[in-house]
Amino acid sequence: MLLMSNVTATVVTRPAATRDRQNSLVRDWTTATRKPYAAMLQPLGSSETVQQSDQVTTDRICFLPPDAAVTEYDRVEVDGITYEVNGRPGKEQGSGPLAVLSHLTVVLREVTG
Repeated sequence: MLLMSNVTATVVTRPAATRDRQNSLVRDWTTATRKPYAAMLQPLGSSETVQQSDQVTTDRICFLPPDAAVTEYDRVEVDGITYEVNGRPGKEQGSGPLAVLSHLTVVLREVTG
């Protein structure tokens, strides 16, 4: 349980790869398993690359319940935006009376353009 959740974050579990018509491995994210969690989302940073087209990379940090099933291969949807999980989620464990503060820390990345 998170003490201060401000959004619902839906973890989209990476589906198994299948072969397409050209025999390439592909993942159909529309068939992936989705599980919503109460979460807290905070800005982490962003950058913009201007060359042939504008590309904006936005990073956010997401705090999920400690029992959330999320890996570095998954995606997370928040308010209609799909983020890639960037790196392995970290488990922050409280002990004794601070066990209520236990949570997962997940860095999310959105790339547009």
